[in-house]
Amino acid sequence: MRFTNNTRAILPLLMGFILGPGLSLVASALTGPAVTHPTRDEQTVFTITKQATPQNTLQNSLLATTPEQHIARAKQALLDFQRSANPRFLGNAQRELAGVLAADYSADFYLYRASLRQSLHQFSAASADLAVLGKLQPNNFHAHMMRFTIAFVSGDEAGAELACQTLAKVNDDLYAASCRQLLRAAHAEELGEIEAAYRTLKTAMAKAGPLADRQALSWASGSLADIAERAGRDDAAQLWQLVLSMNPDDVYARARLAALKLAANDDAAVLILTKAYLAVDSLAVLNAIAARRQGGGEQIISLLRERFNEALWRGEVLHKRAYAQFLLDIESKPAAALMWAKNNWQEQREWPDTQLLARAKRAVAQAENSQ
Repeated sequence: MRFTNNTRAILPLLMGFILGPGLSLVASALTGPAVTHPTRDEQTVFTITKQATPQNTLQNSLLATTPEQHIARAKQALLDFQRSANPRFLGNAQRELAGVLAADYSADFYLYRASLRQSLHQFSAASADLAVLGKLQPNNFHAHMMRFTIAFVSGDEAGAELACQTLAKVNDDLYAASCRQLLRAAHAEELGEIEAAYRTLKTAMAKAGPLADRQALSWASGSLADIAERAGRDDAAQLWQLVLSMNPDDVYARARLAALKLAANDDAAVLILTKAYLAVDSLAVLNAIAARRQGGGEQIISLLRERFNEALWRGEVLHKRAYAQFLLDIESKPAAALMWAKNNWQEQREWPDTQLLARAKRAVAQAENSQ
């Protein structure tokens, strides 16, 4: 799912950062905030610790004299996080937003804080900010998009339906068409209904034509790719490639494409897609699986073990899908993989989460039958 240029400037952290891409770094490379896995989604996930911060960033923060300056820098930090997957920028965003006094909280403040909280899986807190924003600006398109995304990926069908209906009233374009057909495909009980959702969205994209907003088209293409995967269509990989061609920095689309290439045993393509993104857990795990298939991968596997072990020691396994896949496909521990896949399912219920849970269940059943 993707956004208009204005939306990207306001909501840089939606589906791709809720779901697939992991963000924990090896201890020696970590320059961002210390993360703690929440016991409830209202709990603060991290606190800022001493870190290497560029001097000019500190000076800029000290020179801030208005709430607008703090908010502008928070927005930039969120955009930097989207491009780099470096959690240090989340700490920067939190610091800037903390510099805004309660009396100066604005619609933009609530929107950016919701985006920050959403990226940390603090879904209830993010939704609370969006509720306040809804009172300030009932027709805020970006807030409705975020509200839909949170509900969709967390399995809140009623909330996603309501957000999609509201979105269509505010701006009935490719975004609204995408959310309608995504919901249709996700709730479908028969393959024919998923295919119908695919055809309907593809028709809407064709009607929008080449003059459609590029980011709206990118969002719709990602939605169409997701639906194509659910339908088992051969063009799913081509559609994710299309999204990636529009935005090479889209790590979510990159991970979805790499996963499809891995399923097709195109290990060379997986390595090419992931080699520059090993700081992102989901992409690093896919790289490790492909490298092992080709007789290597010991360095990245060792790196991932260290990364996940430290995350476990800290209690900060925020991105459970990548860890469950690592346990299943690298460590050959199906029981542990199933446990983490189930834990992940409690938070995230997107198509890759569904597939991983099913694979882990099959692996456990096979292990039990072989005993």
